[in-house]
Amino acid sequence: MRKLMLAVLVSTAVVFGAEGGKLPYRFAPSGLPGQISNATVEPAPDAQPLPSGFHSPDVDLTMMARWFLRHLNKNPRPNLDYEPVFYVRPLSVPPSPDGHDAIVPGDTDARMDWEYRNMREILGQTEPGVVEKGLHARVLGYLRHDGLAWVPPGHYMEGEVYNGKNVGPEKLVSTWATAKILRSLSEEYKRTHREQDRQLARRNFLALKKLAEWNTGRAYYPGGSGAWLDGKWVKPQMPTAAVEPIVSYWEATGDGEALEFARAVADGLLADAELLPPQNSRLLPNGEFHGHMHSTMHGVWGVAHLGAILNEPRYVDWAKSVYDYASQFGPGTGWMQAALWSDSVRELSETCATSDMVSTAAWIARAGFPQYWDHVERALRNYIRPQQFFVTPQYEALYRKENTDKDPAAVEAGLARMRDLQGADMGGPAPNDWINWVAGEKECGPYKTPYGCMAMFGCCVPEGMRALHTAWMGVVESGKNNAVYVNLSLTRTSQWADVVSSLPKAGRLDVTARRAGAYYLRPPAWAPRGEVRVLRNGKAEPIAWAGPGLAYLSLNDVRTGDRLTLTYPLVTFQQVWGNWPSRPDLKLTISWRGNIVTDMLPKGKGLPIDFSNLPPLPDLPE
Repeated sequence: MRKLMLAVLVSTAVVFGAEGGKLPYRFAPSGLPGQISNATVEPAPDAQPLPSGFHSPDVDLTMMARWFLRHLNKNPRPNLDYEPVFYVRPLSVPPSPDGHDAIVPGDTDARMDWEYRNMREILGQTEPGVVEKGLHARVLGYLRHDGLAWVPPGHYMEGEVYNGKNVGPEKLVSTWATAKILRSLSEEYKRTHREQDRQLARRNFLALKKLAEWNTGRAYYPGGSGAWLDGKWVKPQMPTAAVEPIVSYWEATGDGEALEFARAVADGLLADAELLPPQNSRLLPNGEFHGHMHSTMHGVWGVAHLGAILNEPRYVDWAKSVYDYASQFGPGTGWMQAALWSDSVRELSETCATSDMVSTAAWIARAGFPQYWDHVERALRNYIRPQQFFVTPQYEALYRKENTDKDPAAVEAGLARMRDLQGADMGGPAPNDWINWVAGEKECGPYKTPYGCMAMFGCCVPEGMRALHTAWMGVVESGKNNAVYVNLSLTRTSQWADVVSSLPKAGRLDVTARRAGAYYLRPPAWAPRGEVRVLRNGKAEPIAWAGPGLAYLSLNDVRTGDRLTLTYPLVTFQQVWGNWPSRPDLKLTISWRGNIVTDMLPKGKGLPIDFSNLPPLPDLPE
């Protein structure tokens, strides 16, 4: 497969090279399903030195993280042992519960626990705050001496809770929460090297391992990420998502037993259809599946990660096949349909699934398919950023309009709570609207509004943060032989290099070296290669394609302080996509400029996104 991919890329390099106007080759950007047409090339920009004090006009990843962290500090309720909220209906009064939220324990809180340190890493903050400490202690409190997380079953009962069913105080083992806590402890140990975190993670890992069953060296969980009680599986949730936490634990500690077990669980996922009964199996050998998008891709993410760091094509190729199958259920902007049942596709979306796709694509890219970095960038630009919620004048006017019959004091309290919850991503939006006008009433459930579904699912809130952190990590990395790789056309400072993007105005990256050595700069895979240019300190460099997939421009003997400039043409084009079993006539016409959506028709109907005029991120109120 790798030899074939290299051949395709080399062939592409030969046919790329338009002078401007229409492209002389079939333009087929990676990761965009549907029909592509009307592709034209804008000339590459010049490479004059950036003016003094130049400020990138591109997405501000740091400000996004500031708002995300603010939400993490405003969402949990200290009076409820730092319990956050899952159930948020942004047009309702009140928009979120004041008391206990039964869906939270072991899910929303355990997910948020990851993201404090991720957002602090982006912001360069090393010390946790009071709320983070409180929530972390809450999550660790689920662990008993057996190393397993014991919680009430509410996060396995979302639909039942919506329909009024009470969740009792009895607890069961949540393998989902146990795995979440294992990764949390592992990521904490990577940063602090506290021995108590390593010891607790080891006990956590061994407990998770004991629940697995075995078949010819392959480990699997008959209940997936479901619950365990009295020696049997209850509330199955397929497939298991344990691979990523186990891999993270191995990376953090070097525990060889964990690597061996990670391989065994990955092998079990690859043999899912063989090991599990037909009614439980979700993953077919060719990558096809018919289950919940997030639950499935959350497991696949770990296999892609394992395959990339072990350089194991069997794992990478399998993860890629599942990812590619899943990709047809979204237009490539980052928006994903939420669930694939045997006879229908659920048109409600989940940011959880978007984040899983971003994480999986990033590892596939690192494993030798660098064109998948474009998938990561598109999701960040066209979903994570525009779906970040703020109390805009349009939203406030709609909130007041829909609640004219409510007590004025309650309306003001509702708006105040939504101001606290600003900065988080929406949960189940439309591709071009904060309100999902595509999904039907059945899918909307309690999130129904006159304009469609509007939700800020507690599970999705931290997952949008994970997608941001994944993209931020991927902008610039240190690779083999200490070479520096610039993968994405986004702005970021790092210990290896400072990267400044001139998008959306121009296809240009300026990289200031902070470390001497070899540098590899990647233009987007769709950029016409004959028009790509690279300069060092203002002087043109010979074009030399190298790196994974021959997708990078290489520069050797770079000195600390050197300024490297990469320019490339932007391609504008249209994409028509429609994969809606319940609405077969609905087609989205998406206008693109490189990896940036500039328009999407039909327009949104509630709180539509104007992609060509996204408002800048507001300053934090404190």
